[in-house]
Amino acid sequence: MTSPKRIGPIDTVIFDHDGTLVDSISVVTTATNEVLRECGLAPATRGRVVAGMIHPTAHRLGLLTGIREPEARLALARSYGAAALDHAGLAELYPGIQAMLAALADRGRFMAVVSNSEGAFIRGILTRLGVAARFRAMLGEDDMEAPKPHPGGVLAALAVCGRDPGRTAYVGDSATDLATARAAGVLAIGVTWGPQSRVELEPLGFDALVAAPAELVDLVC
Repeated sequence: MTSPKRIGPIDTVIFDHDGTLVDSISVVTTATNEVLRECGLAPATRGRVVAGMIHPTAHRLGLLTGIREPEARLALARSYGAAALDHAGLAELYPGIQAMLAALADRGRFMAVVSNSEGAFIRGILTRLGVAARFRAMLGEDDMEAPKPHPGGVLAALAVCGRDPGRTAYVGDSATDLATARAAGVLAIGVTWGPQSRVELEPLGFDALVAAPAELVDLVC
């Protein structure tokens, strides 16, 4: 399959975290099942956990537990956040991410991360994996006025970077990421190396899809 043609001009690249930069599914599954066990519930399959990752944490855990009350859902999210930090060592960068970030930095691109995971979780993982210094901003659900697909996180990251939406791409792996990009007025790039396949992402209408991190560099530089 040929690589997508270059789009742009792009001077700022904002990334989703889970499923885009970091393979954190083992962390999310382990932490989620600790919360379910605390609630006296059976563990969820990996597939069920992955399917729910499109939702903000409290909402996702509410769906899994059947709990609807907002404060109770927030308590679940706090328990999940602590468990996720305990198991953060299970997360790894996807192959090629380190080189991609270095190449984008060498070409003068501004970079940030906007995720529906907790801010402490994503900053802790990216620091442990040695790439946190690449990003001007790393914003989680608790750092934003509302979770994705609300555009506030992307717009806040752009404000930190001092950049313009018209020269920005948001890179993610889900329909929520696409909707976030559209709401923020930035280009939407989908990645197919995460949980979602090209077959699943192609009908959604991303501006471009990339199958490997090196393709992203070629696309925006």
